[in-house]
Amino acid sequence: MIKKNAIRNTMKDKRNRLSEPSIMTCSLNITKIAYDYIAINSFKNAAIYMSIKNEVRIEYMVALNNVRAIDIFLPVCKNYDDVYFNKIDDINCMQKDYFGISCPKSDFATDVKEIEVFFIPGLAFDMSGNRVGYGKGCYDGILAKAEESLFIGVCYEFQLIFSDVIEQNSHDIKMDYILTEKGMHKVNNLPRFR
Repeated sequence: MIKKNAIRNTMKDKRNRLSEPSIMTCSLNITKIAYDYIAINSFKNAAIYMSIKNEVRIEYMVALNNVRAIDIFLPVCKNYDDVYFNKIDDINCMQKDYFGISCPKSDFATDVKEIEVFFIPGLAFDMSGNRVGYGKGCYDGILAKAEESLFIGVCYEFQLIFSDVIEQNSHDIKMDYILTEKGMHKVNNLPRFR
């Protein structure tokens, strides 16, 4: 079993060393796979995130969705305990949230039960669907309210742990799939909620 703090620091370091061309190439490939997956499954909406610190730039999906075939939602963090999702209407009309991340300006909170699929960032994932984030727990709290939705972890292939399991806490939410530049990985069929 891998300790969260150990893998968190290792993956942050590796990700920080990625080159801009590598980030762009992988991000474009991952975003295309994600968008095609949404279309094939006829999802009407999806939640994504605005990338920070060399994360996969899944926000490229907004450009792919130029005909607005789906509704796209972004997280808004008012503080550590107040996170909600909001529909994005214009990527050029954003504000900064509590953590300094771009988010929609509206204060209208979408019911997360209405969102069909969530694309969730992480520093590491394992093949049991376990995730290592930044340690704030923002995503776990909100995802617990969307138990019927599909959860897809997003990372670079090097952030996916195939041979071990990441330690988990009782509040951690498991992913259904992990998406990397090499495609969609189905995780082991274990209960998502503890």
